[in-house]
This record gives sequence, C-alpha cells and structure tokens, in this order.
Amino acid sequence: MNFKLNVFLHLGDEEARILYRAILPEVRDAPSRRTSVKLELVEGGVILGISAADPVALRAASNSFLRFIDSVLRSIRLL
Repeated sequence: MNFKLNVFLHLGDEEARILYRAILPEVRDAPSRRTSVKLELVEGGVILGISAADPVALRAASNSFLRFIDSVLRSIRLL
C-alpha cells in the first residue's frame, strides 16, 4: 500500500523561489528508503508531494518537511 500527501503552499513568486531553493537539498537527500519526496515550483507557490510505504513514514516525513518549510518562511519574513 502507498500513502500520499500533497500540499500546495500559496506564496508570492519571490517567497516561493526562496523556499524552493532552500528546501530542494533536503528533498534530494530524503533520509528514508520508505519515503519519496518531490518539490515543484509553480505559479502562485510550491507543491510538496510525499509518498510513503506506511502511515508512520508519511507522518515522520511530513512533520520534518513542514517544519523545514515553517523555519524557512519565518526566517525570510523576518529579514
């Protein structure tokens, strides 16, 4: 069985580009064999897609990536 999560983050163009570039290294080096992660820069934001072999792996990956995203957005909004 495969479990999936797709998140569309509605962002301005500059925020979306910064977020995409900041998170992409983490996506390319996903820490688990049980998950795959994709990140797509689109007009109006960023799409994060996570697929996992089980719900525990999906929860762990989604928590990690949503925290990464939150940290990046908080940082760029403070600058």
